[in-house]
Amino acid sequence: MHMLSVERVKQLINNPKLSDQEVEEIRDGLYMLAELMFEQWQAERIKAKSETQENKNNNQNEHEKPTGQQQ
Repeated sequence: MHMLSVERVKQLINNPKLSDQEVEEIRDGLYMLAELMFEQWQAERIKAKSETQENKNNNQNEHEKPTGQQQ
């Protein structure tokens, strides 16, 4: 994985009072947050695909039911 350098993060944060260690902690925290967000997005995408497939299967099953049967 390609990480942003401390110097680049300092430029992005634009706070010269932060130490290198503080900048590294911020950067690492942002990477963890991004990873969690990506995992959540993936899970939601998988769930949506599953629900879409389920809906397709349900629609197919409804079309296959015999109609007009007498009891």
